[in-house]
Amino acid sequence: MIQSHSEKPQHYAYDTNWESVQSYEVPQWFKDAKLGIFVEWGIFNVPKIKTPFYARWMDFDSVQYNANGKVINRGPHPLHDFHKANYGATVRYEDFIPQYTALSFNADEWASLFKKSGAKYIISVAEHHDGFAMYNSNHTTFNSVNQGPKRDLTKELMQASKKQNLKVGLSSHFAYNWNFYSSKSDIQKANRILDLASQFPTQPVSQTFIDHWWNRTIDIIDQYEPDLMWFDFFMNKNEFKPYHERLALYYYNKGIDWEKGVVLQSQDKYSNALPKGTNVMNFNYSKVKEIKEEKWQANIQLAKFSNYTTGEVKNKKTRRVIEDFIDIISKNGNVLLHIYPNADGTIPEAQKEILENVGEWVNINQDAIFGASTWITYGKGSLTTYKGSFSKQFKLNYSTQDNYRFTKNNGKLYVFLMSNSEDGVLEVADLANTDAQYNIRQINLLGSEEKVEWKQSEQGLSVFISKNRPSKYARVFEIEFENKIL
Repeated sequence: MIQSHSEKPQHYAYDTNWESVQSYEVPQWFKDAKLGIFVEWGIFNVPKIKTPFYARWMDFDSVQYNANGKVINRGPHPLHDFHKANYGATVRYEDFIPQYTALSFNADEWASLFKKSGAKYIISVAEHHDGFAMYNSNHTTFNSVNQGPKRDLTKELMQASKKQNLKVGLSSHFAYNWNFYSSKSDIQKANRILDLASQFPTQPVSQTFIDHWWNRTIDIIDQYEPDLMWFDFFMNKNEFKPYHERLALYYYNKGIDWEKGVVLQSQDKYSNALPKGTNVMNFNYSKVKEIKEEKWQANIQLAKFSNYTTGEVKNKKTRRVIEDFIDIISKNGNVLLHIYPNADGTIPEAQKEILENVGEWVNINQDAIFGASTWITYGKGSLTTYKGSFSKQFKLNYSTQDNYRFTKNNGKLYVFLMSNSEDGVLEVADLANTDAQYNIRQINLLGSEEKVEWKQSEQGLSVFISKNRPSKYARVFEIEFENKIL
């Protein structure tokens, strides 16, 4: 028994060790949700190139090093030259703050768009590597209430999203703030005096900084009661590891206090950051090859700034977004559509269009998505390009022939046709009639009243594809068997 923050004794499901947390079960709402929105916003939305690494890379004028302090390149980062050419050598990162106005930010419009996209939850950046808090922080004045917009943007977005019945999560990237800024940054120099920043890139994280990180994290949890907490990679450094268990126990027990199922998420480059079974792993801009037994999640960028000389932005095609989404949910994953808003609080039109297009397709095929689970195989046809977490591949290509994915829901099997062909035959060898449990009664094309022609034999199922299509994106066939599949 532990004293709760509600001033009364409370029996908790999670005691004082990892073994207790191993009993954690991912809430059903998260398993069923499948689709979320990740809002990447902050001061870095001001410059033409919108990357949360702007404050770091702009000062790499002679050498570049990674998060561990290892030199990875000699010479200036391209974004340093871009910043100098477009804003001048004397403009510092913090000089962008007055331009971060969010004057046109309308939380209700955003939440309505997210709902229209088919998303069931959002994750909004609470504080990124730069340390700028997008909420009313009790531990720093470097926040959106005291500076820039002078509004609690987090609170506004959370309230609007809840009105749309969306679950709301918050993300913390603050652990990396320890050595995020370069030695040339005035912010880094000021934080060094307080023992809140490294003196050199490889310096171990100080206890002063860890205490500050912990206090800011608990402030987010206690103030906003998020349904989900998402943590970035730097928290996996050895100095933070003693706090992983403490964080999980605190947050999960808070969820019990709030009487709702909460989700703790972390990510690492190549392995589970926290012990397996204690949280949900996020794969940043990447995916997996096979079905994972445990629930996982992946980010899909809708836009990428691909040229650090011109600031050119590439927007991902809706078709590719939907294909990635299908592949991920067929392997027991959830998807976050990753957006970059403008500094005035608007969402770029190209990103809005993708969200609206995805929403139209999801609405047609929702029976195959929400509440669905994996089948015995994810399908056929593998990625032609694959790398592990943090690969940051903008394009993950699919083969064009006989490429399909499965989900199951309410005793029915769903086949997503990844190929964009207008007609032909879909051959599904997995569904031969040699096994009586897979004797097919009927096949429907979701979103269409047209009769589907098909034939089942010992070689498999053949579905004859009509030129008519309910959407210009992936078709989804609903298969009913003589006996419901489990």
